[in-house]
Amino acid sequence: MKIGALVLAAGFSRRFGRDKRIESVQGHEPMLLQTIKNLAIHFEEIIVVLRSNDQIIADLVLNRFQAFPIIIHHAKDSIEGMGTSLASTIAIVTERKWQSAFVFLGDMPYIKQETISKLKTEALTNPFDIIVPKVGADSGHPVCFPNRFYKEIGSLSGDVGAKKIIHSNLKCVTFVKTNDRGVTLDVDKPVDIWGD
Repeated sequence: MKIGALVLAAGFSRRFGRDKRIESVQGHEPMLLQTIKNLAIHFEEIIVVLRSNDQIIADLVLNRFQAFPIIIHHAKDSIEGMGTSLASTIAIVTERKWQSAFVFLGDMPYIKQETISKLKTEALTNPFDIIVPKVGADSGHPVCFPNRFYKEIGSLSGDVGAKKIIHSNLKCVTFVKTNDRGVTLDVDKPVDIWGD
């Protein structure tokens, strides 16, 4: 069963005040690279979704992860929001014949590898369910969508992500409990970066 990972990193860091994707976390690694590093060993293919003019970031990713199957997708309408970027990527996922796609956010560098492994095992065990990690009452990322939801993802637009697909298909959602706070912490402001 082919399960891949999408890393959404086409945002504009407006709340952060500068390009947070290259901001150092955990001592030295740029945030986007740390996020990819955490998930890279778990997936056959990884699609990193960037803005259309992001060649410097694309080169940074490809140079850092030469040994991994990384595909760069430049989402040309990323300024419209996360939903549009995600929708534009799902055609590649379909073309690559992924049975399921994990959706990661590029500004979530604190997810533990054990958590990713646990979520992937759950996706293999329940291949028709949406897999969502949960810390206490809070749902997080990454979220795994089986291919039966790709058409709905392809119709997303603007800044509305795939949350609405989860909410309208709750009977098909498997929540996976975890104590990993990294699944709910996205770095929106400099204060969100954890100290070492």
